[in-house]
Amino acid sequence: MNRTELLQLIANRENSRVELKRDDCHPDELATEISALLNLEGGVILLGVEDGGAISGLTRSREAAEEWVM
Repeated sequence: MNRTELLQLIANRENSRVELKRDDCHPDELATEISALLNLEGGVILLGVEDGGAISGLTRSREAAEEWVM
């Protein structure tokens, strides 16, 4: 996915295959969204994006974010 495609996903906001999540969402909430997307044959979760589409970014390092998600 390139930058243009990513920004288009954000501009289109959430739908059945795209979930926008702030960096500070609770792990249980993220797990619920992952499970729901898997039940629908996949999708995309974008961390560091507000529900309205504003990019808030990540407050943790990439390594910490990957560990937190796993």
